[in-house]
Amino acid sequence: MQVLVVSPPNSNTVIDGVSCTVTRPEEHTDWSDFPNLGILTLSSALLSVPDVEPVYIDGTVTSWPGVLAYVEENAGDILALCISALTATYEAGSHLCAAAKRANSKIVTIVGNDHVTTLTRECLSSRRGVIDYAFVGNEVVSGFVDLIATLSRGGTASGGVYPGLAWFDGTDVTMQAQRSEPVHSKIDYSLIDRAFDHSSLYGSNFRSRVVSTFENLTGRRVSAGMPVEIGRGCIKFARNDACSFCSIQFGGMWRNSVPDGESAWEVIRAAHSSGYDYLYLTADELPLTFGRLLREMAAEPPRWWADLPEDDRPVMVGYARADGLSDERHAATLRALGVRQLMVGLDAGTLVSLQAMRKPLVSIRERDSTFRAEKMFDHNVKALQSAKNNGLLLKVGFVIGHLGMDAALMRENIDSMKDLLASGAGAIASLDVEVLSPEPGSLDFKMLLDPVLARVNADELNLSLPSRHKHELRSRKWRGKDIIDREEAMADYVESVMPGLALDDLAGARAEVRGYGEQLGITVGG
Repeated sequence: MQVLVVSPPNSNTVIDGVSCTVTRPEEHTDWSDFPNLGILTLSSALLSVPDVEPVYIDGTVTSWPGVLAYVEENAGDILALCISALTATYEAGSHLCAAAKRANSKIVTIVGNDHVTTLTRECLSSRRGVIDYAFVGNEVVSGFVDLIATLSRGGTASGGVYPGLAWFDGTDVTMQAQRSEPVHSKIDYSLIDRAFDHSSLYGSNFRSRVVSTFENLTGRRVSAGMPVEIGRGCIKFARNDACSFCSIQFGGMWRNSVPDGESAWEVIRAAHSSGYDYLYLTADELPLTFGRLLREMAAEPPRWWADLPEDDRPVMVGYARADGLSDERHAATLRALGVRQLMVGLDAGTLVSLQAMRKPLVSIRERDSTFRAEKMFDHNVKALQSAKNNGLLLKVGFVIGHLGMDAALMRENIDSMKDLLASGAGAIASLDVEVLSPEPGSLDFKMLLDPVLARVNADELNLSLPSRHKHELRSRKWRGKDIIDREEAMADYVESVMPGLALDDLAGARAEVRGYGEQLGITVGG
């Protein structure tokens, strides 16, 4: 029996009538250049279940009509359809679940990832008869595999223990507690092309969007990219103080990693030996969150890696906070490991904006919050120099918009962002500028739904907000919803918490910063 593990495409690319002004496909700066490690991990883990054939399907690159046709043609042999959905892809995923149920009502439909983790009750209550189960959180591989094993034997979830499982029991949503588990690092890369030819599509994207730019900047030519997981998490999660727009749902573990440097090197070796030489480390922040693991790796590199000429070693890319990268020792450690490019979210230029976005490593309620914001701004500047000193290329990220932003603050942010870009010449390889989106799970989404919460946070920063009455009217349409039109939610949030601004104003600011980056010779996206 087949178990399909699917990453759907962005809903606004496959569903007619979904609005997209600032979320047009051609505006996206993160492309499907790599396999999807999440669904590949789940597919690989299912290989332990007898008589089950895992099918990896990445709808962000594969023809969506082709995926629908595959489900219909194989409906009699499909045990379960499993969807990994973000807010941007959830609606498309739910449509696929409905199509599967129409083709064969016995197909069990399961949804997981951040969107359903945040909106578990909304999703399961609204999609009764379409979505059977949800898995809540990140540490769900063992529970997922155990559930599929039970289903493959003809059993049901009733009476079993499957950590993270949630379902609608007829009157309410029932959830089982999550349970900590190790990182699942045994990946079968052959699954990527077992049912669909994904690799040629990833390869085409990678060659057109990464290869030439990376070679021009580093002199190094790479051939294929792959995400690898030696750790997941962010230092900000340790105190449950994520940046305001962050929607990552880390569950009961604020970080998780392989046990030691030797294990981390083995993950890298496995990907490299499978033909991937551009490895994307998945951790949301590396030097501050996993400094000990990185130092252990650098202290004892394996023989296979040390024996390779430097230009033949796998290149690694990852994420870092500016206050981690600003430390020259951290930058040197990353460079010694073969890290050549880092994604760094500078996100705002002014001190009050950094506070509003909760960028500093400190609670907004602490007395030294302003001091920490000043230090964060300093870290932004130092990180650019540290990267340049150590031969690290940066993909710099900015987010336009925050609680209480008005036209004057927006202009200050634009000018400061442009100054940072100019000062980073020689270290910045590419630029990503986006309008703030209140994704479910983020503080911004909570403030979209709760005008009182928005005002409490604004008062702490001495920021003014628009009409509370209008905010309340807008917030009502999102409460209890499982499908969030991201663009409409973005527009409502801007008009609810940013005095005198509309979505078009933020889109114009994004265009100005992007245009300035292009003038400096910086690649936008990529």
